[in-house]
Amino acid sequence: MIYLSDELDRLWRGQDPFKIVETIEGEVYRQVKNRRTLQFELAGKSYFLKLHKGVGWGEIVKNLVQLRLPILGAENEWAALSRLHDLGVDTMEIAGYGIKGRNPASQQSFIITTDLIETVSLEDFCRNWAQQKPLLKLKCNLIRKVAQISRTLHQNNICHRDFYLCHFLLHIPSLDGNLDPKLSLIDLHRALVKTRLSQRWVDKDITGLYFSALDIGLTRNDRYRFMRMYSGKPLRDCLQEDGSFWQSVHSRARQMHKRLMT
Repeated sequence: MIYLSDELDRLWRGQDPFKIVETIEGEVYRQVKNRRTLQFELAGKSYFLKLHKGVGWGEIVKNLVQLRLPILGAENEWAALSRLHDLGVDTMEIAGYGIKGRNPASQQSFIITTDLIETVSLEDFCRNWAQQKPLLKLKCNLIRKVAQISRTLHQNNICHRDFYLCHFLLHIPSLDGNLDPKLSLIDLHRALVKTRLSQRWVDKDITGLYFSALDIGLTRNDRYRFMRMYSGKPLRDCLQEDGSFWQSVHSRARQMHKRLMT
């Protein structure tokens, strides 16, 4: 299967996209044995390319033995991005996607997304909140947006699996005189799109998100605000009906933080 945006189809017409992506050069962000991620320029626009090569049976078996789902290629990200667009969640635009080979160990694939320029990760944007308090309305709106995105994912059986503040991008132009800015969710190469999402995947996502926000100076009221918006329930009902879940999230996130600091 191959998908190309109208612009890439015009630029690459009559050529093999798999051969083209093998030769693309740019700023490499990540390079491991079977995957390369880079940013490149084409026709005055900025893109990101993730190129996957066969992971091999050894890697597949190792993941299965460790009760982990192996990531075979770009298909996860293609499915997740497509679903997020259907749900109205802001994220990257898909400019190209290709997959070939039936053997899961040697399957090759790629995905090309538009570069979200003029953005900053929430991890960086919120880094100094503990020392320099943000405008209350801006903070509340960002908490609301993160909670709404989280709720939309989980209610629609999607698990991000790397659900941290660094993977929420705040669009800087949307901050201009606006306290209700735009947020995009990125880095979905490990995401799962299921017919029924088990609770353990929800636990993993929310724990990771909570862990990544531990040092930015959120108050108890901030946490309660997220809980209300994520659950869609009044706070009293949320604490009574889902108290054990939130306590588990708090405990596991604190344990993760403690391990990081030691």
